[in-house]
Amino acid sequence: MRTFLQRAADRLHAIEDHLTVRTQIAAAVAAMSILLVGTLAAGAALISYRHTAALVESSLAGIASATSGRLDRFMATRQQEMKLFAELEPTQRLWQGDPNELRSALEALQHSFEFTWIGFADVNGNVVAGTGGLLQGKSVTARPWFKQGLEKVVIGDVHEAIMLASLLTQRANNEPYRFVDIAVPVRDKSGKVLGVLGGHLDWAWATNLIKDVEANDGNTDTRLTILSKGGMVLVGPQRETIRYGGDELAGILNARNGTFRETTDGRQLLTAFHVGDGYRDYQGLNWIVTASQPASVALAAAISSAQTILAIGAVIALIALSLAVLVSRRIAAPIIAITREADRIGRAHGPTMLARQSGSAEVVQLSRALRSLLRRIGMAEERTKEAELRATENAMQLQEDMLKLRHLADTDFMTGLMNRRSFLTVADDAVAYCRRYKRNMATLMIDIDHFKKINDTHGHAAGDDAIKSIADIISQSIRTTDKAARFGGEEFVVLLREIDQETAILLAERIRTSIAAATVRHGGTVIPVTVSVGLALFDESDRDVQDVIERADQGLYVAKKTGRNRVFMMPATDERAARAA
Repeated sequence: MRTFLQRAADRLHAIEDHLTVRTQIAAAVAAMSILLVGTLAAGAALISYRHTAALVESSLAGIASATSGRLDRFMATRQQEMKLFAELEPTQRLWQGDPNELRSALEALQHSFEFTWIGFADVNGNVVAGTGGLLQGKSVTARPWFKQGLEKVVIGDVHEAIMLASLLTQRANNEPYRFVDIAVPVRDKSGKVLGVLGGHLDWAWATNLIKDVEANDGNTDTRLTILSKGGMVLVGPQRETIRYGGDELAGILNARNGTFRETTDGRQLLTAFHVGDGYRDYQGLNWIVTASQPASVALAAAISSAQTILAIGAVIALIALSLAVLVSRRIAAPIIAITREADRIGRAHGPTMLARQSGSAEVVQLSRALRSLLRRIGMAEERTKEAELRATENAMQLQEDMLKLRHLADTDFMTGLMNRRSFLTVADDAVAYCRRYKRNMATLMIDIDHFKKINDTHGHAAGDDAIKSIADIISQSIRTTDKAARFGGEEFVVLLREIDQETAILLAERIRTSIAAATVRHGGTVIPVTVSVGLALFDESDRDVQDVIERADQGLYVAKKTGRNRVFMMPATDERAARAA
């Protein structure tokens, strides 16, 4: 390949030697004109494409945002209606009065405010009155809306109500009923809770809302979908399936709104999303509204605009090619004059002597440039020394940066403990040392009890605070010769060097009790946290550190199964006869 390129370059030089200056200038001007015009045309086409695409994305984002707002306003209105009815002074006498009169009032509320069912349950969970007589006399103590509604106004996410659905007329399309619950505590004038006013909204209203928006999309083939905060489709294609999950879902919930491209059923879609933020007193359920268009439809105008601009650029490039020939004549004249003067100067004064010349701006500039050449050589030597010094400084900086990067690669980003890779490297060396010099070592596997419950109850940010607090307690509890790492999620591993069984058990218990006694706070909330610990001592029969870690993990499993918040040591015996530490 190198030989071929060299031959091509030699051939090009041979051609240049046979071309006049005028011809070379014409070719150069033409090439530059075509390149410039082509670049400008391509750039303009790209800008036009991106601008048009941005307009489409903005339109989709507006549709998603407006639809999400309509959902939130609808739910806020229904919530306010229920709350106002529960607090109206004329209705106070009904709660403990005639059930039939209360039922009539609830049915009037149902007809006015679009509820499928409204009922009042006393503090014992018995439905005193319900619209249409449905569920009247039934117990709803196990229903989440009742239990939470005793304390505050609550709105439950979309779900199927099997008991109520069995009492309603079957739909023509045999689709199951799905409801959104609204529950409001009912209090007397003294503030005493009398019961819960609960209402079920038929989720079909959301489907009708989406159909209405899609029917008025201006023939853009826009498709809308409503998803739960867990990524499950509530309204739209492939309903009750998970559309987004993992990091993709987390990114959507964190961003709250935005656009992206995705591929579904072999079609590339341009998708905008908006996560509901609630409205007034209604806090929202983090419903995700997406608006999607096929990329072929959404970007058709952008592609057409880009093609038009490229076509105009091609025409301009042809015109520039024609003008290049004319321009070359004017450019060639002064260059030829400079060439003749340079030849004369070389013959008159030799290669190192340059006389001052005049006659044109180009010649004067060339004369000055050549005369200053020798002076710049000296300056170039000084700059070379400065460049060498800077290179040395850059090398030192690079070495420092590499050390920082190596530290980051070996450290867990959240806790500052070692990560799995760096820990296993250190642990392998420790096992080799213990085997060679007949030393003792132990491994602890530590796992947070009920960590999923912490995340579900207080949020993932609270879970992160718990992980950081426990990591700090572990770091403060071990010796400087010991090593601690986060193995992922809520699981930690500790390597204890030069330690016997009794000391290892005492240290494990100290870590466990310190964590149980610690106060983990998230905002103004105190989160109780405990851990289970599995302990294993190094044995000569262990092949490597993985055997010790696996045995400690078995001990952790036993600790979890036998009550949690305890330490369990797994001996290195074939029978795995265990004893609690």
